[in-house]
Amino acid sequence: MQDRYEKLLDSLLAMSDETEVVEFKKASDHFDYDKTGEYYSALSNEANLRGLNVAG
Repeated sequence: MQDRYEKLLDSLLAMSDETEVVEFKKASDHFDYDKTGEYYSALSNEANLRGLNVAG
């Protein structure tokens, strides 16, 4: 299972741009858990609408 996640992470890191189902965020001093939940929910919904198994 770990190998699966490593491959997924490697493919995400290799991307040069964000998409409807992949967003890159930087958590610095303040980390807003509510916004993080909203991001995950939005990405998950978009992936589901596109018939994808995962979102990044």
